[in-house]
Amino acid sequence: MKKGKELTADELSVLCYQLSLMVKAGIGSEESVGILAADLPEGRSKELLRQVHAVLLRGDSLSQGLSEAGGFPGYFLRMVEIGERSGRLEQVLAALSAYYRRESALRAGLRQTILYPAVMAVLIAVVFLALVLRVLPVFQQVFQQLGLSLSPVARGLMQFGSVSKYVAMVFAVALVLGALWVLWMFRTAKGQAAMSRLLSRTAASKAVDRSRFAAAMSLMLSSGLPLDEAMERACALLSDTALSDGLKACQAAMLDGVPFPKAVEESGIFTGLQAGLLAAGFRSGASEQAMEELARRCQEEADQALSSLLGRFEYTLVIVLCLAVGLVLLSVMLPLVGVLSAIG
Repeated sequence: MKKGKELTADELSVLCYQLSLMVKAGIGSEESVGILAADLPEGRSKELLRQVHAVLLRGDSLSQGLSEAGGFPGYFLRMVEIGERSGRLEQVLAALSAYYRRESALRAGLRQTILYPAVMAVLIAVVFLALVLRVLPVFQQVFQQLGLSLSPVARGLMQFGSVSKYVAMVFAVALVLGALWVLWMFRTAKGQAAMSRLLSRTAASKAVDRSRFAAAMSLMLSSGLPLDEAMERACALLSDTALSDGLKACQAAMLDGVPFPKAVEESGIFTGLQAGLLAAGFRSGASEQAMEELARRCQEEADQALSSLLGRFEYTLVIVLCLAVGLVLLSVMLPLVGVLSAIG
């Protein structure tokens, strides 16, 4: 597999949608990829599709061509392979298009939520430095030139103002470094990987992983794959996520004869209520419908968890910015009050 910069979530969403339309129209993978490659302008996407088309001309599968071309995430490749194996490539591509469209919207929301406060933090840091390096020394010179003696209250205010000056300098540097770190996370592959590792410990990330697991299992079961094989493929699909340990425990329990609904509950993948929904579906012979309903519910749970995470993050940034403004006021107003107290 060739390594290179992966396509963006928006590019993957559009590509999946285009391929799903062509597959639905009965156009083969080789012809579909060739048409898309010819229509695209010169760029990374066109080059990747040309490479995929070259592999398809050899008689290999679409998933093999995508894998050899590089530039496609592992989740995308595994889902396409599942779609080919199950004979539901059209449905898989349509589902992937929706998945990457949501991911693109999520990343856009993250950028909007984080980058704006980060820019504001840099501006406030610049104001901090201007105040502590240019404005506050002026007050000290005024005292020296006037030869004023300070009252205890004024002296205390000036000392507190001096302390806030150094705190402001440290805070300004921290704000700049934090803003640069945020920009690095969004603009580099390593930064995005670091953000993924950071978010992997959150409840929102686990909810997203549960949603992906439920969606994959729903797709594979509805495609006629045996439960054991579907579980094995789901473990491979989510092998690098926070849910991987639970999936391994679930798979081990199933090998010991534990029913699937009970195994997913004991391994902590699903809650008791969710496992009960699965149990009812398996007992009534409607396991595919139950898994599909659970996938829908897990998606709603993931959306709510992500919204909650973004909300908490935004509140934190607002608090930080309020503290920054407070330090600015302390750095300026306290020395001014000290001067006025000395004159009075």
